[in-house]
This record gives sequence, structure tokens and C-alpha cells, in this order.
Amino acid sequence: MLKVKITKKFDDFKIDKEWEVGNGEVISLYGPSGSGKSITIQSVAGLINPDYGFIEIDKKIIYDKEKNICIPPKDRHIGYVPQNYGLFPHMKVIDNIIFGMKDKDRDLKIRKAIDLLRITGLDNKKDKYPMELSGGQKQRVAIMRALATNPKVLLLDEPFSALDINVKENLRKEIKRFFSYWNIPVVLVTHDKRDVEVLANKIAYY
Repeated sequence: MLKVKITKKFDDFKIDKEWEVGNGEVISLYGPSGSGKSITIQSVAGLINPDYGFIEIDKKIIYDKEKNICIPPKDRHIGYVPQNYGLFPHMKVIDNIIFGMKDKDRDLKIRKAIDLLRITGLDNKKDKYPMELSGGQKQRVAIMRALATNPKVLLLDEPFSALDINVKENLRKEIKRFFSYWNIPVVLVTHDKRDVEVLANKIAYY
């Protein structure tokens, strides 16, 4: 369970939101560009600190302004996929996925990464570099890399915004299938109503 109640003030607008999402659920932060959706998930990830409020994962406070609690991003156990996918261009697909895994045994990490790639049908791309992949393939690799660390929460920031319509529709269905493998809260930032229709159980309007 992820619970969020935060306020963040800027010169021209204020984010003041409260919502929660349970394990196995997908909540969509839905609204126009510039409404604070990405700032909200960056706050959950620990990249930005809200001015007021709290963030809680599985009944553990990871941020609370009043109690002066702010867990570092690396200790929040969150999988985060930014709009640009965040893949390392100098690393092969397999190395992108094992990056961040805690296991010390490289062979074990490789086996785990290949298992993840099989879920996406991209195990034959393990030795490719990101520049050799299509947009949809990059997105799938980025999500698998985020899930490879066994996160407690998965954050997706506009995951389909750079893809064409046909690729978007197929990828939505595929990613919905991915979610069934992990019983964790998923937060989906989007301004596309179709993303909400296909993927979300809950909506937080922005």
C-alpha cells in the first residue's frame, strides 16, 4: 500500500493531493501537462521534497515533514521509469537490467535478467544497445530494469508519450500483463484517457 498526502507550492501553482493505491492496483495520475503529476511521483521517489505532508509505503513512513523524516531515494525500494526511459546508452540491454540488483553473483543476476527479458519476449535482444532498440522495446526494457530490483512500488512517468498509436495500444496490453506478475502498487502518470481506460483501477485527477 502506498499512501500520499502532500503539498508543494510554486510561484504560479500549488500541488495539494491525497490518494492511496493498494498492492496489485494501478492508480493513474490523470490531467494536463504542468498540473504536478510528475512532481508528485518524483516526491514519492525522493527526488523532490514536498513542503508539507507525508508519504507511506506498507505502513512505513518514508517522508514526513512534521516528523522530519526523509528516507534517501536508494533506501525507498521504488522502481521509477522516467519519460526518457533512463537506459544507459553505453550498456547492453542485459547490463541495463542487472544494474541495481543486490545479488553479488553476476551469473545469478544474468539468469534473473534473462528471465525478465523472456517475459517481454526480448531475450534475443540481451546483447543489443539501447540505440539498437525500437521505442516500444526500450520501454519494456526500462520497466523490467525497474522491476529487477524487486521494488515495493513502481512509478511510470508518461510511459507511452513518445510512441506512435499502434505501438501504444499493443504495449498497453503487454504492460498490463506484466503487472500481474508483481503484486505491488503501480502509479501511472498520463494525460491520455486511453492509458487510464486500459491500465488503471483508480484515478487521481490533477
